[in-house]
Amino acid sequence: MADNQQEQLLTWLNDAHAMETSIVQVLQNHATDAKKHPKLQEAIEKHLNQTKRHAELVEQMINELGGNVSAAKSGMSSVMGKMHGASTAFADDELVKNALADFSTEHFEMASYKAIMTAAKQLNLPNLVSTCHEILRDEEWMAKFLDENLPTVVKDTLMQKAA
Repeated sequence: MADNQQEQLLTWLNDAHAMETSIVQVLQNHATDAKKHPKLQEAIEKHLNQTKRHAELVEQMINELGGNVSAAKSGMSSVMGKMHGASTAFADDELVKNALADFSTEHFEMASYKAIMTAAKQLNLPNLVSTCHEILRDEEWMAKFLDENLPTVVKDTLMQKAA
């Protein structure tokens, strides 16, 4: 693999690692926010565990390619994740805002992993393709859950407003 291609792939993997690290913080806050909605909280907690695993898998991929996880990107993403996760804490429609943000995040992640998979196929890295595919399935599951449950979250929020 040409050095410049490997460097580009490592950059994308570091971006993915930073993304997953940031999302862990967000999901921790969103699970707490959903404490009165057990089905939603359970799904968020499940995806939180998946997301922690995704960060580990991406770090393994970076190491296997001879790279290092970017401490600067990971540190910055952790701070941003904490800020983002707390940004709806005082909103009375926080569950709706969280669901909207999480839905868009899942689709961004799916696109990111599809791009990395394309690069991995081009560079003949079948293990990386397989790992990205595994992560992609989890992201698709959560996006589908959010899509199916957004109407309920919206209705519940409106009912609370009426009470």
